[in-house]
Amino acid sequence: MPAVEKTLEDDENYIISRAKEAQKHNIYSAKAWMLTAKTLFPANFKIQFEAYLMEKQSGNVQEAAECFSSLMMSPQSLPELLTEISAIANALKTNEPCFLSQMFDNISPDIQLTILKTSVENSDDTMEHCRLLVLLLKKFPQLGVDSLVKTLINAEEFFYDNRYARLLVVETLPLLNSLESPRLLQRLVIKAIDFYNSYIYHETEHDISDPWQRLYGVLELLGRQLAWDSYLVNYSNSLNKESYFQKLLGLRNFDDCRQLLYCGVVFFLRSLYEHKSLKGNHILVEALADPELPPSKRRKGDIEVTGVSAHQFQAAANCWELLHRNEVISREFIKLTSQLQVKPWLEGFSEELALFRGRYDDACPPSATTNITALVSKVSINFFQQNYPACIENILAALPLLPTVEGVLESDLIIGGKHRHLHFLPLTKYAIMHYFCTLLIRILMKTGNNSDLAYGHILVLMQLGWPQEEAIFIHIMDTIRKKGVFHYHLFPTYIIHIDLLEELYFIWNEQGKNVALDILPNSQQHLGQRRIGTRGADKGVKEDFKQAMKAQVARSNESMLNLIIQFITAERSYFLQSV
Repeated sequence: MPAVEKTLEDDENYIISRAKEAQKHNIYSAKAWMLTAKTLFPANFKIQFEAYLMEKQSGNVQEAAECFSSLMMSPQSLPELLTEISAIANALKTNEPCFLSQMFDNISPDIQLTILKTSVENSDDTMEHCRLLVLLLKKFPQLGVDSLVKTLINAEEFFYDNRYARLLVVETLPLLNSLESPRLLQRLVIKAIDFYNSYIYHETEHDISDPWQRLYGVLELLGRQLAWDSYLVNYSNSLNKESYFQKLLGLRNFDDCRQLLYCGVVFFLRSLYEHKSLKGNHILVEALADPELPPSKRRKGDIEVTGVSAHQFQAAANCWELLHRNEVISREFIKLTSQLQVKPWLEGFSEELALFRGRYDDACPPSATTNITALVSKVSINFFQQNYPACIENILAALPLLPTVEGVLESDLIIGGKHRHLHFLPLTKYAIMHYFCTLLIRILMKTGNNSDLAYGHILVLMQLGWPQEEAIFIHIMDTIRKKGVFHYHLFPTYIIHIDLLEELYFIWNEQGKNVALDILPNSQQHLGQRRIGTRGADKGVKEDFKQAMKAQVARSNESMLNLIIQFITAERSYFLQSV
């Protein structure tokens, strides 16, 4: 018998070698040799496997699929096919078309199932085992994913290896149709919230498309099982935040707070993320409202917030307060967030929320913090606490630290109405100086005792944001007309805005009035301290006034920003003493 087996083995090897040799020159001759071998030795694994390899090397998808299927039909062959089975599984995991994945698609479903089950059963690494299970369940979802979900969520590695969280949340949960245990579903929702929130804040390569919608997909799974409002668990990208929040408000008196808790937390996180993404280099400050201007139509409630991310911030702030509305929901919210990585989403928001609710002591940066952001925040809070000396000191401290980016003026810094107004101020030189000027103007209006010097300083300051302070300008002009005189020795140095110059020239040249403007340099004041009035008979003085105004107009193209910074710096002692 040994001699016979030896002869058969020699025959197998001979035919295989002839087929391999022929394959180099004539594929049809090679196939003829392999057909002969398969006919003579139909149950021989070695010949069947070589036939498969030949079709694989020739790129024949259908023929290779047939050969491999034949090999898989024999259970005793499986151990010798493990390397090839592993290669097929790896090809399928990449989700990119290649020969092995195309061959797999041409294999019958029952053989496909055997291939994938064999790969799962022979994987030793826990992560690899789970990945192969996901692959198996994607191809055969009828098998059910409950066991995989439980394996992943209870895996010890889950808590320190983010790959497990990703595999569970991104790959496995979309395969779920339902789970018997609402408690397990809630654990899954928490894992999904934590994963996607951390992913959005920390991942540098955003390879997961639309993570918020994926999170809502997980929430919908829980909501469907617990009969929640479908509107709340299907937040589309175009959903109206006001409408959604009103829906959440309708849940505040429910005995079961889970719907409000989970839907509210996800809505809060999304609104806060959008706010942070849009906010960029902006800071929330107390801004100004002018009852003389038409009130805004955008306002909702007793506070109006304006600026780049106002809508998203208010949505997050309102939702935060809803989730702290009573002791029960607040306790559950704290319990939930203790299971999440909360730091990324709360940085900076706590201070903004404190300012939003007027808790100035909580919103104010520490006294030792002296960067430009902290100083602007302190200026804002000092002013609205009516601590004007500290406000001015912080303005003066901020001037040397102004950003190099100039930016533009803020049109929403002053809005109409009597309500409270907050604004997201860009940290640019123009925006910050414009804000400082508006506050200094109001400080001088309150503390300057209607003196000409105070009014002159106000005229200088209002040039930067003109015409936003036009109502104050008109008031000052009316006061000058009534008093009949205006002394301001800094006029030639700092007042160059064409509109202000035109109005002052009009007052001087107005018919039937007699307003004395003591605003020229001493060298141009003829006859000692003579004032210039509309009825002045001294033609030389009148000509000097005209020439002086022309000189001011010629400077109107100078940098107003630099002029105002120079002015506040030079007059620092006046500002500090005025309060």
